[in-house]
Amino acid sequence: MSEAIVQLNNVYLKSDRATEVFRDLSLTIQPGESVLVVGSAGSGKTLLTHLLLGLRFPESGAVELFGELVKKRRQGRLRKLRRKIGGVGGPFQLLPTLTAGDNITLPLVVAGEPRRVIRDRLRKVLTEFSLLRQASAFPHQLTRVEQTLVLFARASIANQPLLIVDEPLAGLDLKTADRIYKWMTRVAVSGRSMLILSSDTLGIELPNCRQYRLENGVLV
Repeated sequence: MSEAIVQLNNVYLKSDRATEVFRDLSLTIQPGESVLVVGSAGSGKTLLTHLLLGLRFPESGAVELFGELVKKRRQGRLRKLRRKIGGVGGPFQLLPTLTAGDNITLPLVVAGEPRRVIRDRLRKVLTEFSLLRQASAFPHQLTRVEQTLVLFARASIANQPLLIVDEPLAGLDLKTADRIYKWMTRVAVSGRSMLILSSDTLGIELPNCRQYRLENGVLV
């Protein structure tokens, strides 16, 4: 079996208020596999993302990304690991001082891709998400739906091996929600791994996708 993209082993985590959030939490996501985690507000879905990004660290247990242990003292390595992760929602927000186009291309700029590659990929995703007219607009000039589409375009552009999508269909009209569902379906069979966090089951079926419920600090 290939090296796991995500490996959480017996993770125990407390909140800032010393309340138990995770107890003996374990999760494995293999290359090309998707996982849907359903949990109510306050169940710890956002903290799960923070663990994977190295923004929080467990009291005990281990968090591994791409075969590397996520440790507080390895900030240089954490920055490199984060470049392999794209996301929508939660901590993955638009930068207000950048245009939609610049927000979308940010992962490619950080990766040091040539300008020609950046320009070509930007044109492709702008077309895919019907954002050509919004490319020069700043986030505050966009509708909520347009902001969401920009986030998904940014998650698409760099083909990062892991995507974390937090509440993918929240606040979307039926037409846009169907569009995002089709996008997630394509990602699920693309060879990329995807972690989807949601307050409900979304009422959808994705290929290569396992489903868990986050309850009382464990996945069931």
